[in-house]
Amino acid sequence: MKQNILKISLYALSLACLPVAAQNMLSIEAPTGISLVYGLDYHPVWYTQIKPTFGFAWTRVDFLGESSELQYALIVEQRYYYNMLKRQSKGKNTLNKSANFFSIKSGYILSRVDSYDLFTQITGIDKYNTHTYYGTVNWGLRRAMGKRFYFDGSIGLGPTYLTYNKKWDVMFDLTVNIGFKLF
Repeated sequence: MKQNILKISLYALSLACLPVAAQNMLSIEAPTGISLVYGLDYHPVWYTQIKPTFGFAWTRVDFLGESSELQYALIVEQRYYYNMLKRQSKGKNTLNKSANFFSIKSGYILSRVDSYDLFTQITGIDKYNTHTYYGTVNWGLRRAMGKRFYFDGSIGLGPTYLTYNKKWDVMFDLTVNIGFKLF
């Protein structure tokens, strides 16, 4: 079934988990956010999305203390829906790209950190900015929940560069979105 060559969609009210970098220490981070997604739907199985996101995270590290962060992220993702045509041929729902996918995701996260930890006690600096650059390879799925709502989740792994310590690390990316399609 042939679709439009180029269709631009805007998704809003997407509640998202922002990517989390895996650190060499035990930490718990609970990031959530709201994002707008600009999607380029130019082929039945290929999809590109650009997602500016605003979020909040609270981090607890056992022996170092805790911090809260305001996070601003810009994420670009290229998806390949590998079972879209199979789902269509079986008569399954493919509304809003309801299928499984592989993706390559890259992003930039600016975090404004308010810290209450050992770093604050030693340096006296309790507010600072961090910058994170990352790229991940993900597997995920998207399912329609009615005509306008959708569920979108993915899991992946990839490299990340953290500017506050000038080190490369590994990022475990777990993303869960519930969104509403505006048009």
